[in-house]
Amino acid sequence: MHVVRGALKAYDWGVVDGLARWCGRTGNPQAELWFGTHPAGAAIVTEGADAGRSLDELPEHHGVPLVKLLAASTPLSLQVHPDAAHAARGWAADQALPEEDRRYADPTEKCEMLVALTTFDVHAGWRDAQAAAEVLRRAGAPEAIVEAAARGDRVDAIGLILALPVAECAVIERRLVAAATAAGWSTEAVSALARVAATHPADPGVLVTVLLDHGRLDPGQGMAVPAGVIHSYVDGLGVEVMTSSDNVLRFGLTSKPIAVDEALGALRPDHAPAVLHGFAGEVMRPADMPFDLVLADHPTRSATGRHRVVISLHGATRVATLDEVRHVPEGLAAVIAPGESDLEIAPEGTAIIVTGAVV
Repeated sequence: MHVVRGALKAYDWGVVDGLARWCGRTGNPQAELWFGTHPAGAAIVTEGADAGRSLDELPEHHGVPLVKLLAASTPLSLQVHPDAAHAARGWAADQALPEEDRRYADPTEKCEMLVALTTFDVHAGWRDAQAAAEVLRRAGAPEAIVEAAARGDRVDAIGLILALPVAECAVIERRLVAAATAAGWSTEAVSALARVAATHPADPGVLVTVLLDHGRLDPGQGMAVPAGVIHSYVDGLGVEVMTSSDNVLRFGLTSKPIAVDEALGALRPDHAPAVLHGFAGEVMRPADMPFDLVLADHPTRSATGRHRVVISLHGATRVATLDEVRHVPEGLAAVIAPGESDLEIAPEGTAIIVTGAVV
């Protein structure tokens, strides 16, 4: 067992000191706190013989799910994560390119689950085709885009939208909120669209957002986002669990590089997001994903044979195997390899317990 501190990411969409409870104040945006082995942000061991070492240096933890605390103040990029085959092809092709032109961070599929810790707005998956087309029509989008949206040809619609001149996008976007209101969208959905438009004026990705379904997660609710599903998180505080990958292909709503053709090619029309309902103590286990999560507020056990990550979210947590006992302070995590024994986990307040697939 290793006790680790997370790796802080200060992306511009983060909340200023939004994760300070778990990592201290910096006076800057705090977007994500990573607990895992991914080399882009591996956790650091805080005590014992391996203190100071990066978690990715310890072979027994390779394959552990990547767990992140996430605080979003503005909408994240409009993005898709590649499945295993697409990631492997893209990574291999990238090796012939200069490093600054590469689009893939690793050769691994990225699927993920988001669990809300506060109310969390998301855009994920596809809105009803006719409902999306109606708003685009009311806002004055070109007929070819409206027709593509209406027949459910999202790839064609996105391609046409992203080819629009910026000035034309800006004119259409100014009408979107009124168009969505007139079309009968919920107050929450209109508000989320307005936030995207205000944050990214004249970005064609705002029009693409009209094609996406809107969801609002209550604290404790989750959403599973398989590889190949287009999505953009809007705002809120949550915990993400994912395969240990940082592959993100972006359509827009970002200052980072976009890769439209790669992102379109990574879309999987047979995959869809799924809302997961649960309460403290109940396991969230997304279908066809190699991990699960429980927000534990009482003593619980975790069986051997799987990677396990225990983050002290509120208060400290006592984590015990047959051989050792660790008291994990708030904001740190215990990472336990599959070969170690069953765990006894006793949180003072709330602990996030993530387990990987059976090894």
